[in-house]
Amino acid sequence: MLNKVDCYFIRKTFELANKGEGMVSPNPLVGAVIAKNGRTLGIGYHKGKGNPHAEVCAIEDAGKSIKGATLYVSLEPCCHYGDTPPCTDLIVRSGIKRVVAPIKDPNSLINGKGFEILRNNGIEITTGILKEEALELNQYYLKYIKNRIPYVILKAALTLDGRISAPERNIFKITSKESLIEVHRLRKKVDAILVGVGTVISDDPGLDVRLVKSNHEPYKIVIDPHLRTPRDARIFTGSRRVIMATLLKKSEEKYPASTIWTFKEKDGSIPVKDILKKAGEFGITSILVEGGSKTFAKFITSGEVDKYLLFYSPSFLGDGIPFLAHSVKREFLETRIRKIGNDLLVEAECSRE
Repeated sequence: MLNKVDCYFIRKTFELANKGEGMVSPNPLVGAVIAKNGRTLGIGYHKGKGNPHAEVCAIEDAGKSIKGATLYVSLEPCCHYGDTPPCTDLIVRSGIKRVVAPIKDPNSLINGKGFEILRNNGIEITTGILKEEALELNQYYLKYIKNRIPYVILKAALTLDGRISAPERNIFKITSKESLIEVHRLRKKVDAILVGVGTVISDDPGLDVRLVKSNHEPYKIVIDPHLRTPRDARIFTGSRRVIMATLLKKSEEKYPASTIWTFKEKDGSIPVKDILKKAGEFGITSILVEGGSKTFAKFITSGEVDKYLLFYSPSFLGDGIPFLAHSVKREFLETRIRKIGNDLLVEAECSRE
């Protein structure tokens, strides 16, 4: 039976961890609470690479009254030297008597070793509480650290008849402002936004974060095999975080302020798996795929999409550009549906069974 006090404080660590969204990558989201006799003594969260870890912040916040307290943390404490010293050393010195953390950190430098060090120093360890929520909190990091490729989210705005735009009728915006704000919240959380060159040419998107407060600018990845992207496209406005994925060498001459990834052609295009491998090597842990129909179909066919976010407008077009440029393998998905403004958001994931 779950301990209600433990659940309460672990949920608090999740809330704190989320404050680091868009800042901590490629590190995990981590929040920490120090508590004694049901009372909070200190809190902390990780604010990004090179900054103190959540446990350190919480211990410093708790002060001298920490001895005999419980540390609640959303992920196993680290036990190795990186940008900062091991958290386990400080936890042992602090006088904390118990640590509650839902899941291990699968990083090969940790992966249970942090718990083991703490146990060997007489600290009680409790794990597994709200495990599924902890896994969801760090789904980007967990996939990246295990597979060294990013977590992939495919986002599309569609009419009820499955159209994503109708350029001939000057219809490019499909869904409501409320849905657009939700998309910008998502952009704030990911490391990169990816589109095909067709979308850049037809829609000229900015691919930035405007409608929510954010200090984070995601990378903008354009799949452009033959470098057709106009040099005055909006993606370049005020940004040096543009990545061009191409088949052509010496592309720096055309886009000197951009990062160039050059690939080998396969079946007339750049393989999705190669793009994801390169992104992982670059340190990108999450990618939001935003279009267009050819890019959507390529990613679905590749089997590399982890989550789908499909925003449906209560409208029809009858013509225009379809969601998918070509047929894909039929697959049944696990779905959740919620209303956003007048739209419906279908959140879908592949069944892992």
